[in-house]
Amino acid sequence: MQFLLDGVNRFDERGVFVSLEESKHHLISEMSNFDWDIEKYEKKNQIAIVDASPLRQISKEPEQSGEQLLIPPPSLPESEKNVRIRGPDFSIQALTTVIRSYVRVTRATRIVVDPITSLSLQFLDNFQRRSAVIDLIESLIGMGTTSLITTEMASQFSFASVQREIPPEEYLCHGVLILHNSHVVGRGMVSALEIEKMRECKHDRQLHPYSITEKGITVHNERFLG
Repeated sequence: MQFLLDGVNRFDERGVFVSLEESKHHLISEMSNFDWDIEKYEKKNQIAIVDASPLRQISKEPEQSGEQLLIPPPSLPESEKNVRIRGPDFSIQALTTVIRSYVRVTRATRIVVDPITSLSLQFLDNFQRRSAVIDLIESLIGMGTTSLITTEMASQFSFASVQREIPPEEYLCHGVLILHNSHVVGRGMVSALEIEKMRECKHDRQLHPYSITEKGITVHNERFLG
């Protein structure tokens, strides 16, 4: 979300946040901890949230516990308002149709999809999951936006250089950023950011510590971990 807010506030670039895990209600509540009033940006049509968790069932009645159904923008065509992207009707084709619609309505130039790890619970077969992720990334590329996609990695216990298996979908991405959380003797848990890949530009190869504050993620670029 910080990536989208930075785009709005600094560059007048609108964005779409696609949540594959948390409900819109919970997401807005969590963001308020950083003093980010997401609903204010929604009202101004600067940011749109797509609640697309494949784990929650969609129904004709409002959800319980404060969760709300996806409410499409009024300007969407009727054929696109009826697309279902949650529960048993979830599909990558439906998801990309809805994302594309929100990008068009908000004139967004930035997209965040968080996290694609949730797709592993919808597509139990490894081949189907990877095919779905690749289809999603190719669709995002076709929209001409700058897209940020998050995923989860297996735990790492040190910052030592280790060979990891590269998921096929990463080959489609122009850049790969890794957020490490590792235990360092004498220091406890240490968080560091690594730019593993960034096409068409020279980038820093060092591990830089980062912290999460009341303003979001802060990378300490003047420090590095050996």
